[in-house]
Amino acid sequence: MPPARVRYLFKKLDTDNSGGLSLDELRTGFCSDLKVDALADHVTKRMEDMFEKHAVSKDGGEKALSAKVFARFYCDVLFRHFDKDNSGTLELAEVQEALKHMVKPNEDGVKVAPIVAFPDEFKKDGEVHLPLQWFWMTFSAMD
Repeated sequence: MPPARVRYLFKKLDTDNSGGLSLDELRTGFCSDLKVDALADHVTKRMEDMFEKHAVSKDGGEKALSAKVFARFYCDVLFRHFDKDNSGTLELAEVQEALKHMVKPNEDGVKVAPIVAFPDEFKKDGEVHLPLQWFWMTFSAMD
């Protein structure tokens, strides 16, 4: 995703304009961004763990996630969300769904997943199993 989209989402999720994101703002915002009523349990658990690890408290107040670590946090949440079977990798259908979410809509307002080749990752049955590291590199390079 382009840095502009990540910055835009951070500002959109920061509903109290505090300059940081509370866990509630993250939960609500990600549900809205992903167009779901609730996140899967494994996604919520990972969010809570990452929040505890990366959020900081300013002046003894509530903990909040800073813009500095938001891109990686967002990438991880997207990966976990699209890893429907919680296998720790994305299979081809999950990759296509994730990429479609990350692209900008075309002139007709339709999101079309880009075609990505990863021949080394294909298994004999035609399936792929892409790790978070691959997703982060793709997420970082999206225009």
